[in-house]
Amino acid sequence: MKIRSAALCVAGAAIVSTMVGAGQANATRPSSLVLSPNTVVAGGTVTADLYCLRPSGAGELAKTLAADGLAAPIPLRVVGDGGTGGIGVALRGDGSVGTVPGRYTASYDCWGWIVRAEFTVTN
Repeated sequence: MKIRSAALCVAGAAIVSTMVGAGQANATRPSSLVLSPNTVVAGGTVTADLYCLRPSGAGELAKTLAADGLAAPIPLRVVGDGGTGGIGVALRGDGSVGTVPGRYTASYDCWGWIVRAEFTVTN
């Protein structure tokens, strides 16, 4: 009975610490790519916001986001850890879309995990 009580106490403490942010509440935040706005007039500007969960022993990430539909690759800069206490990397960059209307998909390799975002170029 003492063992079960101790186990319940430990489990309860883990849940409470996670709820107040002392645990790994953000450890499960998935890698992501968001382009905004996702509908842009030809020649307009988009902002790329990326978050990559960092595996142990991870190397460098690509410094640009390239995709069909963009006028040129978007240069990316590190803007923090995405609020995860150092277990991830947040990147951001701005760039222009091309002049050919259509629906496009951008993708980025977050240390082996591919994240994607769609955007539309209009007239």
